[in-house]
Amino acid sequence: MFDLRPKEKRSELYDREEELERLHRLARTEWVVILGRRMSGKTSLLKTFLNEVDGIYVNLSGVKSIKGLIEELARHIRDIKLSLSIGPLSVSWTRLAEDIFSRLEGKVIGLDEAQELPSNYALKLFKKIWDTYDVRIVFTGSMMGLLQRLLEPGPSSPLYGRQPARIMLRPFTREQSLGFLRRGFEECRMRIRESELEEAVERLDGYPGWLTYYGNARCIRGMDHEAALSYVYNEGKQVLLEELKRFLSTRRNPELYTRLLRLLPATWSQLLRALQVNPKTLRDALRSLEGAMIVEKIGSTYTIPDPVMRALVYELQ
Repeated sequence: MFDLRPKEKRSELYDREEELERLHRLARTEWVVILGRRMSGKTSLLKTFLNEVDGIYVNLSGVKSIKGLIEELARHIRDIKLSLSIGPLSVSWTRLAEDIFSRLEGKVIGLDEAQELPSNYALKLFKKIWDTYDVRIVFTGSMMGLLQRLLEPGPSSPLYGRQPARIMLRPFTREQSLGFLRRGFEECRMRIRESELEEAVERLDGYPGWLTYYGNARCIRGMDHEAALSYVYNEGKQVLLEELKRFLSTRRNPELYTRLLRLLPATWSQLLRALQVNPKTLRDALRSLEGAMIVEKIGSTYTIPDPVMRALVYELQ
């Protein structure tokens, strides 16, 4: 339970049976997008599913081009040669992608963290695959970039009217979180004070990834309660820092986003007053942050739901 690697077997996947069965059901006929915040268990759900259907897992974290997609896919096909450029002439990467997908007919392909692929090229490519080949695709990521255009295609989109089904992974409830920790510590044959479990759940807000880090710190690394919580925050901030920096690097005014994040939790009027920007600028910024699943609106208040991300934003330069 407290292995830091993504889970790959149903027996290791805690309390996601309903989502796994729904994924099996949908993927028989549909393309599917698994959405959720970082550390909510998207990769574990995807890998478990792919193992059960003999699918192919492709990690696209940081991949921003069709060429990068092809290079990752080609690792699964030995006879594809990627040194296909001569002088100023170069291969059509989209055509090569079609060739690779044609060799994967009948397979389910999992594209993990696919949101950074270039939308225009990728949508045209996926339309051709959808129309031509017996290939089912399961995407994961946040609701931004390519995935937003897959799920909310406009009339001019190549995939208009063909948007994939979606599965949203939420953090565990309090009871699920306590059950997860109890089961993990039982596996480790450790007795942990109930008050410590309660505090860990309260401070880590039901994120399976952070709960796993906490359990690993105590069970595997032998830390006490406070040291384990510090370990989660310190390690977690490193995990999230590059992701947050990557997001900010794509914004026209990253300083505005940093200032906004530091003001949260706050209402719309509080943010507008504090930032002194026009309403459209604030609306666009909040929409981007919500799409990236960094910010969530609860009632009239915008907040950062992930406790590690909340701690991280105050350390941004």
